[in-house]
Amino acid sequence: MSIFITGDIHGDLLRFHKNNFPVGQKLTKEDIVVVCGDFGLIFGIDETENEWKKLKWLNEQPWTTIFVDGNHENFTRLHQYKVEEKWGGKVHRLRDSIYHLIRGEVYQIQGKTIFGFGGAFSIDRASRIKGYSWWEEELPTDVECVNAIENLKKVKNKVDIVITHDAPRSIAKTLGFGDSFMENGYPSNAVNILDFLNLLKNKIQYQQWYCGHYHIDEDFSDAFHFLYHRILDSETHQNVAQWNM
Repeated sequence: MSIFITGDIHGDLLRFHKNNFPVGQKLTKEDIVVVCGDFGLIFGIDETENEWKKLKWLNEQPWTTIFVDGNHENFTRLHQYKVEEKWGGKVHRLRDSIYHLIRGEVYQIQGKTIFGFGGAFSIDRASRIKGYSWWEEELPTDVECVNAIENLKKVKNKVDIVITHDAPRSIAKTLGFGDSFMENGYPSNAVNILDFLNLLKNKIQYQQWYCGHYHIDEDFSDAFHFLYHRILDSETHQNVAQWNM
């Protein structure tokens, strides 16, 4: 059983086609492919035929797909999916083999303790339309942050894998990112995700942390990985993707 992790897909499944992800054809439903946010297959105001076909195709692949939300998701639709219990935490089940990891939950998957926390700032939100191409739920609420802290306490603040969309502010700033601050347009219970992830980084013990959002493939350290086009094997940390964009 294996866990593979990749970055933003924005509704494009090309990287998972057999020529680009050949190892995928050898997997089973016990194997997991993780998307670090900006899943993008739940984005339109209503489900389109194209979305339906893509979700059907992904669901029919040999593996099981899980994802944290990014900032480019339709949160209104995403939150309409039924909340279920799976792997010891709460999920939204989109299809039998496609699951959204709810913010702040801790999961036990293939012997690994995995913490998931989606969300990020949309730096282009001024050019987007609220409730149509941008949703204020892209930032976590205080309730979601408390849920995360309480769930992490249950595992003594120690996990094997952290999956997020954004990065802690201190790490993002080393690469010239992480300058987003709270501005008008967010509800009063919204939390600055950069600072919250920074708090978690200093609070928990983790073996590996993977994030997306910045559209770069770069290893900040042996334990912290920015993902975009790469598909990393979580055990070997080797890139198994065979495509170029």
